[in-house]
Amino acid sequence: MKKVSVLSLAILSAFAMSCSSDDSPTTSGDILGKWYFKEYKVQGQTIPYDDHEECGKDYIQFNADGSGANVDVWNCELDVAPFTYTKSGNNLSITSDGVTDIVPITELSSTTLKVKTISDFDDDGDDETVIIVLTRN
Repeated sequence: MKKVSVLSLAILSAFAMSCSSDDSPTTSGDILGKWYFKEYKVQGQTIPYDDHEECGKDYIQFNADGSGANVDVWNCELDVAPFTYTKSGNNLSITSDGVTDIVPITELSSTTLKVKTISDFDDDGDDETVIIVLTRN
């Protein structure tokens, strides 16, 4: 099984996609805090996020000072990838390792964060639109 943190890092540094005019995300929530990976929505399917360990869950942390981290719990150790971000309207501008990308938010409430990415999710050589769903506990 491929280490899923590669996909979660995509939120932080590798994917950019523009929103279409049909998108009307709810963005009434606050992005600050820890957001835990819940599931992916790909080509009409919902795929549960199954890379959590008994000793901890993978998450993304957004801090008030514009810093953040993608945290992958692997063998009960934290693999932390820091980033900086700004939120403008329905977009996150995320900078990691000197690369800045824009990640569209499709939903942001007090308990749910959904972002839209493009990736070769199934490793078949073709890119798919992926909605990554995160929740607060």
